[in-house]
Amino acid sequence: MPKEINFPQKLYFVLLPSKEMGEVHARFFNDPTPTDVISFDYGEILICPFIAEKEANARAIPVVKEVLLYGIHGMLHLCGLDDQTEEDRQKMERMQSSILESVWIKLNAA
Repeated sequence: MPKEINFPQKLYFVLLPSKEMGEVHARFFNDPTPTDVISFDYGEILICPFIAEKEANARAIPVVKEVLLYGIHGMLHLCGLDDQTEEDRQKMERMQSSILESVWIKLNAA
């Protein structure tokens, strides 16, 4: 039976420095290292732009595209998707890549 999804009525995107992201990660996931994105059930999506910049530079893509990817990733978690297993991670990556490219094309066409 599919998991019931209660998608929040509002989304809040918050950009956090590495230090604060590490503190949130430690508090809620028992891991003190900064992470790229964390989403919470009430619609909060926390994004670390410093990690986004590092990853974007490594992949030679615009930082804003990497930040957008993190936002999409967080929203997919709010839709009930998970990335704890390799199979689920691959499924989620395919979905977020598809969404990202569609949005990116529209943003660049505007």
